[in-house]
Amino acid sequence: MSEQVGFFVYAIPNYLLAAAMYTLLARYILALIFKPDSQLVIWRVFCQLTDPILNVVRAVTPAVASNGLVLVLAIIWTIFLRVLLVLLVLKYGIAPKAGG
Repeated sequence: MSEQVGFFVYAIPNYLLAAAMYTLLARYILALIFKPDSQLVIWRVFCQLTDPILNVVRAVTPAVASNGLVLVLAIIWTIFLRVLLVLLVLKYGIAPKAGG
């Protein structure tokens, strides 16, 4: 596998997972400030961006878990997936080289 393909195999999923993780983290912080039924645009946008992720996490989480806990678990899962991605890339030897 060429070096460029290895870079994109790692970089694109890592970038998407990082964006999801930081968006979930921002929603958690905003949840401390805004009410759940707030109509402010920033809150609605973060809810629309993160609701699909939370729905997936909610599907594998016991029903007794509160919405706040599901949000925290979603953040933890994205961190776990990023670490798993790094380990898989290193295991298969397609990690991008440092320093170009």
